[in-house]
Amino acid sequence: MIKKRSGSSRYFFIFLIFALLIYGSYWGINSLFTKLDIFNVKSISITGNSNLETDFLLNICSDLVGKNLYSISKLNVRKKYENIVRINDIKVTRIFPDKLKIRIIETKGEFFIRTQKGCIFPIDQDRIVLDNVNFYNDEILPVIDTKIPDPDIVIGSKLINELVEEVFLLKSSFDKIDPTFIKSISEFYKSGEDIVFVNANIGYRIVLGSNEIEEKLGKLNFLEQNRSFEKGTTIDLRFKDQLVIRAEEL
Repeated sequence: MIKKRSGSSRYFFIFLIFALLIYGSYWGINSLFTKLDIFNVKSISITGNSNLETDFLLNICSDLVGKNLYSISKLNVRKKYENIVRINDIKVTRIFPDKLKIRIIETKGEFFIRTQKGCIFPIDQDRIVLDNVNFYNDEILPVIDTKIPDPDIVIGSKLINELVEEVFLLKSSFDKIDPTFIKSISEFYKSGEDIVFVNANIGYRIVLGSNEIEEKLGKLNFLEQNRSFEKGTTIDLRFKDQLVIRAEEL
């Protein structure tokens, strides 16, 4: 007695043949595309960058011009930029028939840090130290006076520092009240156990203490809207239900 092929086995065999035909067609078309001169790259466009110069970024991938668009590995394109600390990620797109588009996703600075010798380095939101070869026009950031020894600063590495963490925590409290408030601060530094920050426009100093930050920031906003302060003045909000304004600096 001849055993009949079951229905499921027959469908699986048809599916397998169909999958092999699709794969073979894809491989054949892809192989053809990588051999045709009409798909050789004639132009490369760079988008998404705001600080990094377009000509600099184009020069890195200039060797791709003339190569077949479909023979270019997107991974290899990304590797060309992997050592640039200012680049967080890139997206590579092939545009039929002969264009390559590279979209840059830049790493933005969150604060500047000042080292023991007074050198300035930007750091991003993940505390990664960015290069300071160029300072960019749209990167006007508050300075954190860390006093970190200069040899401890490594470009591309995460910065671990207690004051930096305290300032990031303070910023998160600011953002709950007014996300734009951080732009009015030029510098943070430590005086004793307290963080002092300096108004960017006039230069008066503010100390909030370590508790009820959001409530105190609300009081500060009210004060700034209803009276003026001179450069060098210290607004001390550390004490509950008491405002202290000093002429001297902390």
